Amino acid sequence: MGLPGPKGPSQGEIRLPPHACPSIMSGPVTPGIGRESYDQDYFERNVRQSPSVTPGADSTLPGFPATCRNDPRPGSYFDGVKQVKQSPALGGNIISVTFTVPHILEYREGADWELRRCYNRSALLDALHYLSDNGPCNHTVVAWTGEIRHASDSDDDAVPDEDPPIAPSSTSISLGGNARMQIGPPKNVFVTRADQLRLERQLHEDDISILPVWLADEKDMTSGGIKLYDQSRWRRYAEHDLCALLHYRQHPPSEPYSEGVRWADYYRMNQLFAQKVIENYRPGDIIIVHDYYLMLLPLLLRERYPDISIAFYLHTPFASSELIRCLGRRQSILEGILGSNLVVFQSFHYAQHFANSCARILGLEATSRTVRTATRRVRVEVIPMGINISTVRSLAWKATATEKCSLLKQQHGGKKIIVAYDPKDRLGGVDKKLLAFDRFLNKYPEYQNRVVLIQVMSPTTMEADDTEESDYATGVSELVSEVNRKYGSLDYMPIQLQSQSLTIDEYFALLRSGHVALFTSVRDGMSTTSLEYVVCQQNSHGPIIISEFSGTASSLKEAIQINPWDTDGVADEIYRALNMSEEERQDMHAAMHKHVTERDVRYWATTMVRRLKRAVVAPDSKSVAAKGLPIIG
Repeated sequence: MGLPGPKGPSQGEIRLPPHACPSIMSGPVTPGIGRESYDQDYFERNVRQSPSVTPGADSTLPGFPATCRNDPRPGSYFDGVKQVKQSPALGGNIISVTFTVPHILEYREGADWELRRCYNRSALLDALHYLSDNGPCNHTVVAWTGEIRHASDSDDDAVPDEDPPIAPSSTSISLGGNARMQIGPPKNVFVTRADQLRLERQLHEDDISILPVWLADEKDMTSGGIKLYDQSRWRRYAEHDLCALLHYRQHPPSEPYSEGVRWADYYRMNQLFAQKVIENYRPGDIIIVHDYYLMLLPLLLRERYPDISIAFYLHTPFASSELIRCLGRRQSILEGILGSNLVVFQSFHYAQHFANSCARILGLEATSRTVRTATRRVRVEVIPMGINISTVRSLAWKATATEKCSLLKQQHGGKKIIVAYDPKDRLGGVDKKLLAFDRFLNKYPEYQNRVVLIQVMSPTTMEADDTEESDYATGVSELVSEVNRKYGSLDYMPIQLQSQSLTIDEYFALLRSGHVALFTSVRDGMSTTSLEYVVCQQNSHGPIIISEFSGTASSLKEAIQINPWDTDGVADEIYRALNMSEEERQDMHAAMHKHVTERDVRYWATTMVRRLKRAVVAPDSKSVAAKGLPIIG
């Protein structure tokens, strides 16, 4: 049974292009703001030409459709844009749909908005920048504004934009950060119609062209503006119910009806995203939907446009079918994802769990490569997210980062440095890492006073019970104290624990200074810190020890892979990594460096588009053999 679609065009105009549909053309981009409110040249003056495509030249990037060029095309997302780049093979432009804008927005009535950047490093943000700056097709991002704050409510001592704190370089976090990362909860805000328009202009003119989604109940959207209250409620179902389950965590039962309220907000949020995409979609455009916040969106869009081309990319793990079966809304979630032509995961195991869930819960024919619904064949792929190599190199070898790296090495007086950077929650497996390091120092006493573990724990972005999080942090601190008491002295502490976010210089100085990197996550999608460590070690060839439960493990097959629960085994692998010959270190690093540089953000973007094209044009026939492992229902 399909999800009810958002309000949109009537049946009589459903096959018309958007610019010919009165119901779309008359719909405001911002509630209460019509198109006549915009300056005539507002959007036209900001249409960017791709630097990778020379006007008149027959050139495109590998992997993108060869017909995607700077050709004239009547009409566009907005009135006033008379020429855009298009791809007749797939129809036209790329619309990326992600949960939040990459800013914290601060509002002062009647003035320009403060756009405070949240993260410097994020693989998802790298991908959005790449598609905007280098892709041969026009690229637009549709995203929620995030929790809006009054500018006067901001902390005067906040870190300035030019040197923001760095969050974990993980694709499993929302770009706009979590409200928990801000100082104090955002208050209720009323944003005037004029200021909504002002923000939309500012975001369109940003280095990534963004179309903001305004999330509010219908009664709170008026011609004079929009009332925003309890803004974090739009996150609750995704973060409390979905994210926890996907990471193999289940919350205890809560008060009656609370799950139903969270679900209603999640459903409305996906509907409002669908409306925003439909306002700006033209048949043939490519839609790339990101992550668990928008799992209902593909089906909502397909019910409006049956021939739409959609890829859904999950940045987190996908849990086994036994866990998914525990989700009360499991059928709606799976059917929502299956509105896509292409469903993409970070790891083969996650793809297999998804297909298994479709078979066991929905009763569909499924393999590790395809899921067949009643009307279509949905392709399943594994495309690990890549990083922007040139950006990492330029940041890691800045003079300021180099200076901090030198100071860090001097501080530890020639000792071997093991580096680690993890979120401050149980998923990082820091407690297991500390137990293994304790065992290493006990089993190999010759390394006492010769090696130091620098463990950084950044604020978590996944919702967790405050008591549980506090207990975990206390346990980690107690383990650090115990190890330092057993093996430390006045001039030597074997474990240096930092519970804070790092600046971009500090982060890359840490990665460059390490002789070994140790990652013991018990569950994650893909923390790109390990990939960035490889780039930062291009001269030092430091080995990586990585948990087999990390989403990155499959991308770094040459790394030393460990089971974080095997304390004795991890201790032995630490010893092995510290005693590798230079030749072994070089061989391991060369193989990992080759993979990381070849499977970068450019590879991810071009592969996504190419495989979506293949999924769209593939014949929908049961005679087509689906290569993959059969799923047993």
